[in-house]
Amino acid sequence: MKAISSMSFFSKADRYLYKHPLFYSLAAPIVLQGSFHRLRTIAHHDGSIADHVVTVAFWCFVIARLLGFRKHLAELVRGALLHDYFFYDWRIARPRNGKLHGFHHPREARENAEADFGPLSSREIDCIEKHMFPLTPWPPLYKESLLVCLVDKLVALKEVFAMTNPLILIGIPPEPEGPGKSPQRRKGK
Repeated sequence: MKAISSMSFFSKADRYLYKHPLFYSLAAPIVLQGSFHRLRTIAHHDGSIADHVVTVAFWCFVIARLLGFRKHLAELVRGALLHDYFFYDWRIARPRNGKLHGFHHPREARENAEADFGPLSSREIDCIEKHMFPLTPWPPLYKESLLVCLVDKLVALKEVFAMTNPLILIGIPPEPEGPGKSPQRRKGK
């Protein structure tokens, strides 16, 4: 029998959720909530918003445990899972206030999280509202929110580069598709 993480019918978010039982137990109250499932249908970088936030939360969890940040681990995981808790494709829509996504989605994510999951702790709020620093004016106050800010940037970079052929970035055209095809060859010639 194959391990859960190698089954292709599971999303990237699902594969990360099942990597560690403690992570799953901390994440489950958020990810099993019906409203969170909406994030699975909204494109974000190379997957869905759910894929992105679960990936960020998992790596924050791993790094925090390695660094000994265990006291507020539950708040860290919740804050990381909710840091992009908005319900639109940022490439074609804007936050409710109509302003630029990069600057204003953290506030909308916090408002949505409070509406769906009740009161948030100050650490959870800081993780959500400060994850876009320096686009947001104030830096993270807690080591947990700083970790979310940094890991979010690293995961986003990996996801964006996964969508792009890195050779294009240095001026090398992509390989033609299919055997014997060349970029100059056209149908009928």
